Amino acid sequence: MKYKLFSRLVALLVLAVLVSLLFELPIFWRQFYPIRYKKIIVEQAAANNLDKALVAAVIKVESNFRADAVSKANARGLMQLRPRTAMEVARGLGHEINEEAFPEKLFDPEYNIILGTRYLAAMLKQFGGDETLALAAYNAGPTKLRSWLDAGTWDGTWKNRRQIPYPETRNYLDKVRQAKERYRKLYKND
Repeated sequence: MKYKLFSRLVALLVLAVLVSLLFELPIFWRQFYPIRYKKIIVEQAAANNLDKALVAAVIKVESNFRADAVSKANARGLMQLRPRTAMEVARGLGHEINEEAFPEKLFDPEYNIILGTRYLAAMLKQFGGDETLALAAYNAGPTKLRSWLDAGTWDGTWKNRRQIPYPETRNYLDKVRQAKERYRKLYKND
């Protein structure tokens, strides 16, 4: 009787060790944190002086790599750009804009990543390279972010992100940071 109990405990311990090792294998986590459109992500991250892990994390959190994603706020594509914001970015790049057809272009993965990385880089520049502020602006909008900062609602630090009045933005910051670290760890040699 003791032997059976002991052998079951040993088997459970071995199983627990094997499961914990599985959870540490990159091949396991890459199923949950894929990088689709890797070539364009790497190219546009480099072109805009962005960390490719950050770009992949934003796409993961914004759309889970679904090029056809549309939010309640009508943000579209991989990086969830609102048509008006995307048009401003496109005009800044010197692109010709057909306002009627433009929103559909945001479902093109390459075009969406080109505009999204440019916008993310602009947010980083606008907020002095502070990634926390840039991501909050990307999610809630730079005008809303400035109103929180100016009113003292949030001090703009990662540590005090719970002061942000929008739960979606607070959660967004946490999710992007977690995904960025995962991508950095999983794809460091790619």
